[in-house]
Amino acid sequence: MNAVVVDTSAILAVFDEAYDEHVPLAGILTEAAGLLVVSPFIVAEADYMLSSRLGADAARAFGRDIVTGAYELAEWAPEDHAVAVELTRKFDSPKDYVGIADASNVVLADRYRTTTLLTLDQRHFRRLRPLWGADHFTLLPYDAN
Repeated sequence: MNAVVVDTSAILAVFDEAYDEHVPLAGILTEAAGLLVVSPFIVAEADYMLSSRLGADAARAFGRDIVTGAYELAEWAPEDHAVAVELTRKFDSPKDYVGIADASNVVLADRYRTTTLLTLDQRHFRRLRPLWGADHFTLLPYDAN
């Protein structure tokens, strides 16, 4: 089964119709045939941002999506964290920090052997590379088809 690692930006766009990417992302989620994987960091970040921008009901709706299995909540071990922290160091820039949430997506893509990310964050994920040897990530919705 193919996996797609889901980033905070995509979750926000799915919940917020004001995003230009709302409709394409909603379609991708509806048609997804594989696992939709989220890291614990993305869950926390999305919860905060949804509640701040769209209210507590939106944050709770996303929480229910996790509970009902719409998304696969990935486990996170100290070894995963060590790799993610190293990625934040490797891609460190004074003006463009790659944080632990984005780094966790790269670690999970490695675990699930996928290059497909559901994200609006092209700035970071066009620079980051899959750990398992693929040349680049496929960023949905931008790289669809």
